[in-house]
Amino acid sequence: MVLNAIQKETTVYFDEYGIPHIYAQSQKDAMTTLGYVHAQDRLWQMELMRRIAPGRLSEIFGSVMLKNDKFFAGLGLNEDSEKAIAQLDKNSESYQLTLAYLEGVNQFLEDGPTPIEFQLVGVQKEKFTIKDVYNIFGYMAFSFAMAQKTDPLLTDIRDELGMEYLKDFGIDGSLAHTQLKSFKGKSEAYSKISKSVTSLLENSPIPPLLAVTVGSLVLKKRNAEKCCLPMIRT
Repeated sequence: MVLNAIQKETTVYFDEYGIPHIYAQSQKDAMTTLGYVHAQDRLWQMELMRRIAPGRLSEIFGSVMLKNDKFFAGLGLNEDSEKAIAQLDKNSESYQLTLAYLEGVNQFLEDGPTPIEFQLVGVQKEKFTIKDVYNIFGYMAFSFAMAQKTDPLLTDIRDELGMEYLKDFGIDGSLAHTQLKSFKGKSEAYSKISKSVTSLLENSPIPPLLAVTVGSLVLKKRNAEKCCLPMIRT
């Protein structure tokens, strides 16, 4: 098949597990192809993920997602994305490679089959932008913050069983004595908030993400050496 922005022949090999391996002669071609393959495999997931940070899930799922939307809209991830993008060097290699990736994604939107989920819920496909990329970054960073999930559990263990049970973890104060200046000693109030956030995430149509590396981009260089870049799948 032909991708609009590909300069030289690029090969995508799907192994026995269905994992794509991209062989390209330039990073730009590799990223464009990655965008196309990513959308081919994950377009509906990508659509949901880009709606989380700006609080747009209720446009699809109705009032059941309003609480989720209000929470993430209140975090200001969408506004932070705008500020970060405004400061980007538009001529930098990373910016140009991101645009190449988006070009691949959007070509699949135009030429590829529409996932049935779009038809079932009546969602129109919209081109992906760099702001969508940054909003997904923000949501992923929030998902990787494990303390909001583990702290309530550890607090309950301390309250129910005593600090002795936490010594093996080094969080009884024996290994460090530095305390955040903003800490007001209101651990119970924090625990309630944290449990509420955890419950919110557990009921979200997009579960918190943990990333693993399961594929590769291979760039063919003139001197026959190969440079492998990991493909992140979730």
